[in-house]
Amino acid sequence: MRWIAFLVLSLWGLAALPLHAQEKGGVPVQIAPDEPNLESQTYAVVIGISNYHDPAIPDLQYADKDAEVFAHFLQSPAGGSLNKDHLKLLINQQATAAQVGAALNWLLEVCREGDRAIIYFSGHGDVESKFRHQPGFLLCWNAPAQVYIGGGVIDLRVLQDVISALSFEVNAKVLVIADACRSGKLSGSSIGGSQTTAANLQRIFANESKILSCQQNEYSIEGEQWGDGRGAFSYHLINGLYGLADANGDMEVSLMEVGRYLQDHVSAEVAPLQQIPFTTGDFTAVLARVDSDILDQVREKRDQSMLVFAMTEKRGIEETLLASVEPEISAFYFEFEKALEEHRLLAPKSHCAEYYFNKLIELPALAPLHSSMTRNYAAALQDEVQAEMNAILKSGLTKSITSDQEAVWIYRKYPIYCQRAAELLGQSHYMYDALQARKRFFEAE
Repeated sequence: MRWIAFLVLSLWGLAALPLHAQEKGGVPVQIAPDEPNLESQTYAVVIGISNYHDPAIPDLQYADKDAEVFAHFLQSPAGGSLNKDHLKLLINQQATAAQVGAALNWLLEVCREGDRAIIYFSGHGDVESKFRHQPGFLLCWNAPAQVYIGGGVIDLRVLQDVISALSFEVNAKVLVIADACRSGKLSGSSIGGSQTTAANLQRIFANESKILSCQQNEYSIEGEQWGDGRGAFSYHLINGLYGLADANGDMEVSLMEVGRYLQDHVSAEVAPLQQIPFTTGDFTAVLARVDSDILDQVREKRDQSMLVFAMTEKRGIEETLLASVEPEISAFYFEFEKALEEHRLLAPKSHCAEYYFNKLIELPALAPLHSSMTRNYAAALQDEVQAEMNAILKSGLTKSITSDQEAVWIYRKYPIYCQRAAELLGQSHYMYDALQARKRFFEAE
């Protein structure tokens, strides 16, 4: 009964994202500034997962490469020359559910009215076989092979709430690009889980522009014939954005032009299989500016990941700020990041992420970094909890788990991780209730 209650509470928490982001871990966030946004910006979260942690989830061949090449496009003059302050790229093991959630929260924090927010996902999508009316999940790197409501995934309802907040509260222009209808044996394969997720992606986000790799009841095809190993959709999407889709020659690529280009080229090249990309939204929206030099390279059939374009070296906010503070402060900050990387979260007492975080968060000089520090620390805590949840989902309630004495010793840190992550994110965060449910689950063990 405890197990069932946990799953129900987790699902409830995942579906409870508020349509605002006024506070993140005690750090106030101003979504709509009083002053007008005189120069719109583009911010992007790009996710690509080929190698899943759970061996029961079939790996993909080129989803990670597709995402990397799309990020490369965004860094080019054609894609807006985005720097690290405007682009979050999460590949394979970087793309845990907590890290993806942190990146989506980042979008809510940085976007202002008139800005463009891009969300790109390449990986598996699925539904639970026991929940036929479930809108679907995007599987992150640490997704379990079954029982998706146990975590490790992004619920489409959560993604919809994030996008709605960006569209309606921030008044940003949102573009969603999803390549999530992949072949392979998944939990929901018996009821067409991948296709159901793709169909639901078509129906939701009605006020945003979106480009999907295929229609429902189709699979996204990948192979070596496209760019020495790519997805057909991704390969032609990038070529089109670089300028091959510019049908009227005005040196701009609109959503309508991309849609027509994808349908013409993807559908023809995957035959006799069927894959028809789906595009909707503001068809007049300009997605890319054509750069003649880059377009010439594309026409020469250069490898998209090796296209050469002029890069303006520009320090990010983190680099600029750390270069301006005292060396002792920057060294302390790097120790915090190292502790996160080495999973030293709450121990040893004076050499862990908690110790460094509490010191750094009190320094006014680092105020611009406090929000990202909070997101990263909370994500690290959630990743540790998710890893243990996945182990329990795979092994079940073993003797070591059901033995009170052993369980108290084995699981003593996880309720603390859950509580600390919940405190950092705040009660308005969509994961708060789920974290409280997980805390109670580990305490009950």
